[in-house]
Amino acid sequence: MRHGRRLLVGLFVAALSVSLSLGTEAPSRASGASLIHAMKASELTLGLDFAEARAELALGDADDPAILLESGRLALYEGDCDTALVTLARTEVAKTEEGSALGDIARGCVRVTAATVVDKDVANAVEVRYQDEADRALTPLIVETVVKARDSLTRDLGVTWPKPTRITVVRDLLSLSAMTGLPQRAAQTTGTVAVAKWGRVTLLSPRASHHGYPWRDTVAHELTHLSVTRATVDRAPLWLQEGVAKREEQRWREPGPFDDRPQVDSIVSRGFELKLDLPLDKLGPSIAMLPSADAAMVAFAEVTSFVRYYADTAGENALPKLLRELRAKKSPDEALRDASGADLKGWDVRWRAYVAGKPHEPLPPMFGLGEEPHDLRGLRESVRLAELLYGREHAKEALAELDRIKTPNALDDPSVRHLRARLLEVVDREGPHDGSTPSPQRKEAELLSGDPKDVGSSYGPWWAIRGRFARERGEGKTAEGSFVEAVADDPLDVECACEGLDSGSRPANPAGGPLCEAAKARGEPRIGQE
Repeated sequence: MRHGRRLLVGLFVAALSVSLSLGTEAPSRASGASLIHAMKASELTLGLDFAEARAELALGDADDPAILLESGRLALYEGDCDTALVTLARTEVAKTEEGSALGDIARGCVRVTAATVVDKDVANAVEVRYQDEADRALTPLIVETVVKARDSLTRDLGVTWPKPTRITVVRDLLSLSAMTGLPQRAAQTTGTVAVAKWGRVTLLSPRASHHGYPWRDTVAHELTHLSVTRATVDRAPLWLQEGVAKREEQRWREPGPFDDRPQVDSIVSRGFELKLDLPLDKLGPSIAMLPSADAAMVAFAEVTSFVRYYADTAGENALPKLLRELRAKKSPDEALRDASGADLKGWDVRWRAYVAGKPHEPLPPMFGLGEEPHDLRGLRESVRLAELLYGREHAKEALAELDRIKTPNALDDPSVRHLRARLLEVVDREGPHDGSTPSPQRKEAELLSGDPKDVGSSYGPWWAIRGRFARERGEGKTAEGSFVEAVADDPLDVECACEGLDSGSRPANPAGGPLCEAAKARGEPRIGQE
């Protein structure tokens, strides 16, 4: 029963920022002129100016090792993995450390994309590649997210966008690792579900997780990484990359009920107490490479809180100014001083004082971070037994098992609320009542599916049952909002995607068609029949 915690960890560990060299290890046979063209092309590639990079490479000797290396890099960024592999396999390139590393990425990319399908939305300049064709029902939602996120990032950061925007959806962490170079063990340890690297976003399919994850916000988060990389030619330090991405991942849409729950400053404060915090400039090459999910969670909270504080207090257009200074090849400290009047140390002192002086709410017991709720094992066992009883059509006995739970605040977990509400529905249908007034079971089920403030985290099936109850009461706006949230968490769950269509109700939004069919085709067993 760590689902609520898993979602929160997933939300905080949604991405990987990158740090690529600018061709500093150019092969030794490179001529002076070709080396200059190669270095210019490398910088253009990192800034996602692909046409300009190609033009620059054309000015050099096509057989020069430095030109070959950057040609392979450019092909990789443009999604032409086969050309990248052939180019980087040339002996004079493959024998270098950088050429060998890029060659490994190209091989992984070729392997993963060998049988992929591609959806192209020319009008919106979005290209989505799927390792599993069954995920193609996500295309309309991915395109909508990309379009809105790009507009939001242009507004907030002043970033222009090369076309098309490329998204690759993979089926598992092994493929995510092969496509991006992120070690699989690191992804498993920290809960990484997406990576912005090589000019594209590589996204783990929501079907890979039992009940999904906030995948639409994750797309926006990763697009932020691409925008910061483009704006600074990949000179942004890790704390800025991740902090800006966390700030921007929710600004593409209307505010949601879980956007700052728990408060990010409360997580930072708890991290300070547990000695899990790290200096902002000592986070290492990637948050996804930290030793534990707790460490990654605290690191994400730190950079989120810091960048939010900086953006709110450093004056108008604070972030675009800082990005421009970094693009001018200034160090992070120089860029900060020129953009805001203080270096990182100065800002860090101000920020820590701000966090220390701010009242913080206690973290929910289900959230964890250094401690687990009372009798968590007993809670898990009771819930699992109730699920098994439900799966075997013993709803009353399953409810009785849930009634035995003594763990405080167990109903903070939306998955427990969802299970109990489903059981109450069954008992209501089977029980004797005249139907003129709602039964006690129905009243309790609706109460459990009421206010999002009563639960500790977002959970797709809970949103779906909330939406269904709201629609049956004639509350169309609440129903539609609930279904949107359900699909944003778990788009390929039947209950979320089909929006109660099995009860004969009319869908509240258009997600019920192809997405519903894709969810049914997934063939997931119902609760308790796994």
